[in-house]
Amino acid sequence: MKKNLFLPILFVSLFLFPSLLFAQEKEKAVSPTAVSVTNEAKETKAPDGTAAPAKGTGKDSGTALAADSTASPAAPAEQPPVPPTDETAAWTLAGANSNYEVYYDTRSIQYDEKTGILTLWNKWVKKGTVLTGTRTTLLLSRYDVRLRVCADLYQYTYNGLGKEISHGKTGDPSWYPLSPNTLGMELCEALKGVLLNN
Repeated sequence: MKKNLFLPILFVSLFLFPSLLFAQEKEKAVSPTAVSVTNEAKETKAPDGTAAPAKGTGKDSGTALAADSTASPAAPAEQPPVPPTDETAAWTLAGANSNYEVYYDTRSIQYDEKTGILTLWNKWVKKGTVLTGTRTTLLLSRYDVRLRVCADLYQYTYNGLGKEISHGKTGDPSWYPLSPNTLGMELCEALKGVLLNN
């Protein structure tokens, strides 16, 4: 009969005293050489938006302690790359079809000798009608002209009046192969010619 009462008593005691279920070991004595890296002080914001020390920490805003070195520094906001303007760029036509004209900026070309990769700004101008107007896209891209692959890193889009519509990182910055007989391939071949001439 004692065995039959054990399980109900166990369940009732766990229900009434849930702390028994999450019992923890008693704190062990910490050796004096151990270093604690936890910071239990809560950070507050000053009126100017900077972090202010929590009350009772005894820290001035201009001092830093070695124990604070474990706190991760605030990452600076990533600045978008600045696209070239028509005044600062030297646009060279790489190719065209019935819908687009493709240009590359000869002044922005950066060549990495170790990897053989070109990084540059290129401009895609979509031809439009009187109603739709033209649309320009500036792409910061990387090209490997030997493997005929490309990766677009950043994009700016402008309407026909030159007003910026959007900008941001491209959705997929991974390398993709360039298909034959396309404007992308024509641009790659033009860049290969620039590379061979320099």
